[in-house]
Amino acid sequence: MKITKNVIMNNSITIDLFNKLMGQETLHPLVTLADLSGDRLQEDLWMPCNFYALIYRQGNEDSQMSAQPMLWLVKPGEIFEIPSARHIQSREYTGVLFHPDLLCDTPLEQSIGTYPMRCRCHSVLSERERQTITGCLHEIEKELRHAIDRHSSNIIVAHIELLLNYCTRFCSYEKEKVKQL
Repeated sequence: MKITKNVIMNNSITIDLFNKLMGQETLHPLVTLADLSGDRLQEDLWMPCNFYALIYRQGNEDSQMSAQPMLWLVKPGEIFEIPSARHIQSREYTGVLFHPDLLCDTPLEQSIGTYPMRCRCHSVLSERERQTITGCLHEIEKELRHAIDRHSSNIIVAHIELLLNYCTRFCSYEKEKVKQL
């Protein structure tokens, strides 16, 4: 799909549009995994989103000096970046995108506003932390591949909340301070 910044700058990106841009199947209308390892876009794309996105940028010790976070939560209305094919190799992104409606009538609906500042870290994550994030994303993927039923949303939200809580731990000020010492 050839889309340029000029065509969509006045709109916001939805989960369905994200999946189309990345050549992914939409398994659930309110949540998807971000797989930015493809080569779909010819140029970087920045646009407001209508979802939350918990993004994990894999990195090594060389990326520790980067000004860009290794892990962060994007809120609806904020600018969401989809890197082009030429930047994918240097920035391996993964994560979960979820619409606010997924959180309706769940405890996470009330507390989601506290996470953006807590889920933002610049330091390289340990192997154990990376495995924890990958494991949580894998559990979300398993549920997305399960037929949608009346339990699907609650199970997915529980996995997202667990992931957010781990991210809070991994990005805590105390942990960041210890790593600097």
